[in-house]
Amino acid sequence: MAGKRGVRVTLLVEDRMIERFARRVLVRLGFHDRELRIEPYPSGRGSAKQWVDKQYARLVRVHRSKSYQKGLAIVVGTDADELTLNQRSLQLAACLEAEKLDPRQAKESIVHWIPKWNIETWILALLGESIDEDQNYKDRVQSPPLDQVATTFVEQFRNQVTECVLPSLLATYVETKRLPS
Repeated sequence: MAGKRGVRVTLLVEDRMIERFARRVLVRLGFHDRELRIEPYPSGRGSAKQWVDKQYARLVRVHRSKSYQKGLAIVVGTDADELTLNQRSLQLAACLEAEKLDPRQAKESIVHWIPKWNIETWILALLGESIDEDQNYKDRVQSPPLDQVATTFVEQFRNQVTECVLPSLLATYVETKRLPS
């Protein structure tokens, strides 16, 4: 049975916190929870970023092979850590190039959500805290109110908020427009 919007989204994420955040945001955007498929990620085994890089090209290849189907999307949730947002994006592009795949095209429903350092940066910012993206806030968040955070994310996205928003969040709002409606 198709979800409310009839769109199937594959989530390629580094960890449980990004998964929980992405799932809540997507549901608030109108996607049906049953239509969200989580690519199983390694829990505590090796580099999650390297795992995302390895899976990314494979998922893009599968996504493109099904391009005749409407309503498919990929959301990649990966931390920039010490890199800039652009550097992390270039790493993802290099993964496609290494597998002899064309670069991601503007009209493809392949969405990159890349928080600077980690998702906790966004969580704190969306809760209204004053955040400096040059700082790592990983250990400041234990049990975040993700429903509240997701609601704020969606409100800012829909209202096209640009003031007092982290640069990586602004980039994510632009990326989110790639999702099929």
